[in-house]
Amino acid sequence: MPSQQFHIVIASSWYPNKYQPYVGNFVKRQAELIATKHLVTVVHTVSHPEENNFRLERKESGNLTEILVYHERGKSPLKKFALQKEALKHALTDVLDADLIISNVALPKGMQFIQLKKELKCPWAHIEHGSYFRKDYWKKLTFFQKMIIKRTVKRVDHFYAVSETLKREILSHFPQKEIGIIPNHIDTDIFKFTPKPSNEIKKFLHISTLEEATKNPKGIIDACKLLTDKGILNFHVAIISDESTTKWEEYTRKLDLDNQINFDGPFEWEDLPRWYQQSDAFILNSNYETFSIVLAESWATGTPVLSTPVGIASKLPKDLGIQTKADDPESLAEAMEEIILEKRTFEGEKIRSSSLKYGSKEVLEQLEMIIAKHA
Repeated sequence: MPSQQFHIVIASSWYPNKYQPYVGNFVKRQAELIATKHLVTVVHTVSHPEENNFRLERKESGNLTEILVYHERGKSPLKKFALQKEALKHALTDVLDADLIISNVALPKGMQFIQLKKELKCPWAHIEHGSYFRKDYWKKLTFFQKMIIKRTVKRVDHFYAVSETLKREILSHFPQKEIGIIPNHIDTDIFKFTPKPSNEIKKFLHISTLEEATKNPKGIIDACKLLTDKGILNFHVAIISDESTTKWEEYTRKLDLDNQINFDGPFEWEDLPRWYQQSDAFILNSNYETFSIVLAESWATGTPVLSTPVGIASKLPKDLGIQTKADDPESLAEAMEEIILEKRTFEGEKIRSSSLKYGSKEVLEQLEMIIAKHA
């Protein structure tokens, strides 16, 4: 394991900020993890209608320095790009050098990452998390968005994806690009295994942004309706989100499912393990995921998942949960029924063991190898 301490500059299209305190929280956790070994400076710019000038916020904690610059939002793509460029210059006022840049999520700030490399004149590694390489999504991208991605892929020194699923999607557009794999991490000291309580009312958990096109919360609610219509009432679904739940609460009431579904959140990362630990199964009903940290979190607590074939559950082993079909409430309802009627049982400790490769220590070792190789 390399012992030399480097200065790593981390940039991302998504990062927690005043206006979106939870967006890109996995990048913040990545920065905190690397900062246990190296000096880390996060550089992030935020545009917002309430901002009318350039405003810099700086926070320091141990080896980690976070520099966020807030600025006005331009109306045209060119104006937005110009403002991003100027905001980055403000952010770099006190950042004189770096050994390695690690960027995350190419859209919409890939051009800013290119600028960052020009300014700091050091190697650049990119970690991709985004879903825009998917063929149906790619078709909807604008010319300008595709240009940002293409220039990022072309100019970056080293490229990584968070999963094999995403790697395949990227290679379908850039077949000559060499792409490594570096997964997101979870804290397996926080997300611990505990034996499941014997629940007469079977408990299910779902955690997401509830974004309709990707996360498909409607499908979860519809599956619950199918179960109650069959007279199956001994279950409860807790839905946790860091975004508005109003629309889905109204839909739940419309279907008379108040006794079966409740909404809660947001919660800090360390508050989530108890929700998994108290649940009989975790539900992921997404139409697409590049990784899905919640799956790893669920497995770390010994909780089986009912998941569509996405992210790290694209080929779900039978001892980790039940594979459901995308956009198919009947498939999800059938899987939930198997849990409710105890037709399927799982070994929690075996499930837990499958998550350890995503633990902080294991992923930090991979990040350390990347840093030692490229810095």
